[in-house]
Amino acid sequence: MYEKLSKLFYKLDQAAYAAEYEKRFHSYGSYKTNLTIKGFRKGHVTNDEFELFYVNIPDLMHLNNEVLMNSSKIKSLVHLLPEFVIKPYFNKLIINEAQSNNEIEGVKSTKKELSEALKELEKSEPKDKKFIGLMKTYLHIEHIDPFEKLEHFRHLYDELVSEEISLNNKLDGKLFREGYVEINDGNQTTHIGVIGEDNIAVQLNELITYLRASKQPQLYQYMVAHYFYEYIHPFYDGNGRTGRLLVGSYLARYLEKYSAITFSYAINENKSTYYKALEEIPFPTNRGEMTFYLIDMLKLLSNGQKGIIEDLEINLMKLEKINSYLHNMESLSEEAKNVLYIIVTIHVFVSEDLQLTLQDVMTLSKLSRYKLGHIMNELQHAEFVELQSKNPKAYKVCDGCLEEMMSL
Repeated sequence: MYEKLSKLFYKLDQAAYAAEYEKRFHSYGSYKTNLTIKGFRKGHVTNDEFELFYVNIPDLMHLNNEVLMNSSKIKSLVHLLPEFVIKPYFNKLIINEAQSNNEIEGVKSTKKELSEALKELEKSEPKDKKFIGLMKTYLHIEHIDPFEKLEHFRHLYDELVSEEISLNNKLDGKLFREGYVEINDGNQTTHIGVIGEDNIAVQLNELITYLRASKQPQLYQYMVAHYFYEYIHPFYDGNGRTGRLLVGSYLARYLEKYSAITFSYAINENKSTYYKALEEIPFPTNRGEMTFYLIDMLKLLSNGQKGIIEDLEINLMKLEKINSYLHNMESLSEEAKNVLYIIVTIHVFVSEDLQLTLQDVMTLSKLSRYKLGHIMNELQHAEFVELQSKNPKAYKVCDGCLEEMMSL
């Protein structure tokens, strides 16, 4: 049984423990990172220094394969979605992810605020700037370039969180913080960031080198990079959000964007696991081993993927029943059936409480306002949709309609 070095420290004598560490660090299945950290114990940085490494044990290999298989499954399921629902569905996931990312850091945001920020992005000159950068970053997560310059880390910070940073946490260095920063869980200090902007720059450059030159398995590599970024803690505030987006951008290019944006959501559901995994690495008796941290991170990632797979599979089954219902219905015109199919599909994949404006339905159906007006009147008269507001006109599916469509 492969156990944590920090546990073996108490089970083995000193010589056997040292031999086990040497065996792991120099084994054929070991990957060294050339990234070094200082030890941390009882709220203080120790004099120990360790090179981060991990061993590609069977449990880790299995999780790596599981994540890849999940990603392939997600791609296949997304391919089955009607074209018009792909963007609204992804927007729903973005909103869930962004809210989770904020919640982890104690930043208050509602789904309505984040949804409004997405709508503002569609305007040439957005008026309300709150959360605009956050949503823009998520929306284009697979297009974020690899981090190859120090300025790239600062650019992510500026785009993502700078608008929400309090005055007492504003940066005092050229690109990063100059002063001291620590993380406290309410009872004790759990981490102290690298001290001094020059030292931060040196270690971020080491991270760039690792990401650029490493020939290690990509999923492991990206999770190692996430930890090392959080270890450096280049900013006074916003490190968690930028760090999770950093790893998300690499995951989006390597897997697909759906897997990438579930990472914060999965972490938010398992915060204790996430923080414990981060905090165990610099413990002196762990000696820089990341094997169990990687197992925890890939489990979180896989669980997030499984959530998306289940959501897609259930909703696609619902869609089959809706299709069958509409096919056999004779009381509506074909054009009204087509529009109802669009509206119901959006409600299934996004939210049953969602209100769609007439403009929303025009965009989705590609019909003129005049033509659509007649169709919506037909759907109202048949009691499939209800008018929720008159200015602007907004509709939702009538209560009980979805249940009726899926009960046959």
